[in-house]
Amino acid sequence: MIWGLCCDEIPVEKLELMITRLVRTRGNPFTAVLFVVFYLSIATGNHVTAQSCNSGVPCNEDTRPTRQPRTSVKEDPINTKTGFSIPDNDKLRVRVKFMAAWGHDSAQASLGLEKQGRIGYAIVELFGNINKHLSYVLEINPVTETKALAACGEEHFFFPNGPSTIGPRVNCDPDGRTRVDDYRFIAFDLVDQQGAIRQAHLNYQRGKFGVKFGRFMLPIGFHWEDAGSFTSKDATHIQRINAETNFGVDLSFTHARKGQYPSVIINFATFLGEGNRRSDYDYFYFLNPDLDTNSAVTGLLSGTFMPYQQLEFRAALKRGFTGSKVERLPNYFASKRHDSALVLSARYQPFTYVTAFGEWANYTWGPTQTSAKMLGFTTDPIEKSGYYAGVDVSAPVTDALTVGMVVTREELSRDDSLIKFLAEQDRLRVSMGKTERSTVFRWYAQFANSVTLAFYRNLLSNPFPWVSGIHPISGPRAFTGRRGSDKWGFVVRFQVP
Repeated sequence: MIWGLCCDEIPVEKLELMITRLVRTRGNPFTAVLFVVFYLSIATGNHVTAQSCNSGVPCNEDTRPTRQPRTSVKEDPINTKTGFSIPDNDKLRVRVKFMAAWGHDSAQASLGLEKQGRIGYAIVELFGNINKHLSYVLEINPVTETKALAACGEEHFFFPNGPSTIGPRVNCDPDGRTRVDDYRFIAFDLVDQQGAIRQAHLNYQRGKFGVKFGRFMLPIGFHWEDAGSFTSKDATHIQRINAETNFGVDLSFTHARKGQYPSVIINFATFLGEGNRRSDYDYFYFLNPDLDTNSAVTGLLSGTFMPYQQLEFRAALKRGFTGSKVERLPNYFASKRHDSALVLSARYQPFTYVTAFGEWANYTWGPTQTSAKMLGFTTDPIEKSGYYAGVDVSAPVTDALTVGMVVTREELSRDDSLIKFLAEQDRLRVSMGKTERSTVFRWYAQFANSVTLAFYRNLLSNPFPWVSGIHPISGPRAFTGRRGSDKWGFVVRFQVP
């Protein structure tokens, strides 16, 4: 979601005096600035005015209210009408986004960690216009728990993320039992970061043409919050795979006139890749996921087409590789892999408070032909395809309160490199061609376009939970228990200003 709130002017002299006093007393300019930011957020709280995406204010796609009609696909990457400035101009603005949740995850039940309350993200966004054509974005999020860790192992359980005896020495991490893969994870966030940096990029816009350089969210499919999801626990698997930030360059062309249709956006991006290393078990000796392990860049061509206000189509074509074929230290989990995707998306909003949406995806994963031959596996790549569809229905209760419900259904192939690895060796009762399924119910209440309270219930069926360390593979309870990893929880999300 995005909420645009503008503050009244605050005297610059007052800000300068506050900062000077804090620096003298505390000796830390950064602390002084943070204090002023906090002061401004409180001082302007009684003067803000909500502005929806319909009011002529540009909105960021990654946080657009799902229940607001779309006016155009042309969007300024920097919304200079939101956030407050220090001083009050477009050079520097600040926005804070926060999400926290408490809930139950059956995938963690074997450790007694099924109920957890955690901060999903706490993002401080600095952004502004350097000049007429040049702008910037810097998102800092100290909460980063999405990276898979090297598991120390546990009796009777199989962990695909265990350190290999082949290759460099890798120390295991006790939390590796909780941060395994897409099926057993602890984070409520979806995005891998470079340390605390979520996004950091420069933007150059001249007419219809734009260039983005740095670390940014790839334009693949719908942003999960724009398609009804709140956390990684209730997001569809396709949404989680597509939620990728990476370092590179994005060229864009926009054809959209205010209030007129059709509207078109075309993006061509080249970047490091590596986005699916966790999803396809390409751990590469557990290097940081922001390190480039493949010499060739990955390419992405995507587009958005709106024939009229209520209807939107998207398509994204990704081609690339992750990892490297390490001939002196051969290892299936540190090999060169395919990383390609085709994602088709559609959304229809027949009424203001009713939106239907869906996506179909086909991912090409698995070892490349040369890596597969070196490791003794079949050389055909892995095709992982599926879809999800959903509907968002809401109703205004008051001018400041909207309640609603989102339901999604997803079916996605379970095939990936791990399943191929085990199936070809006839291990752990695993076979190719199985499907994971989920049905998710979400209820929410949105207050003044600023605060959202939500509850989700995710009914998830996983064909092979034991390959993710969820169920035991030996002992009296081997391969027993429900194959579902149901999840439920409460969510709080807000943005200020």
